[in-house]
Amino acid sequence: MAAEKLTRGRLAQIIVMLTLLVVAFFWRTLVYTPGLTIIDCEGERGFCGTSQSQQAIAFSWRKEQDSVMFSAISDQKPHLAYWGEEGSKQIEISDQQDRDGEKITLTWQWKTQDLPRDAMSFNLVFDQYQFKFNYPKSE
Repeated sequence: MAAEKLTRGRLAQIIVMLTLLVVAFFWRTLVYTPGLTIIDCEGERGFCGTSQSQQAIAFSWRKEQDSVMFSAISDQKPHLAYWGEEGSKQIEISDQQDRDGEKITLTWQWKTQDLPRDAMSFNLVFDQYQFKFNYPKSE
């Protein structure tokens, strides 16, 4: 093949294939969406994140008489907050926000009777990271 002359047909074939490969590369680059990384957070308070995630969160659950409060401290505001496994019972992002330098503190509060019947985990989504905060067990 190296000894063959470059004909117009062969040149056209090379240009078409090169164009297809470049278009496929840019198409795949533009439509790529990373998968969601799920991070389980245990306990009633603490720090949650992994060595691979750039996002880390400090969190705490509090129970007061007939209400439950959840606070999260993060570098950014989450895109989504919801109870449940499949995104059911979506909740508005907290209106109670405090900014302390680079950190944002978000607080949610529910009346005990307003909580989902099968409250298992409260989920926050930041970019491609989903944090699952297990609802504290009743004692």
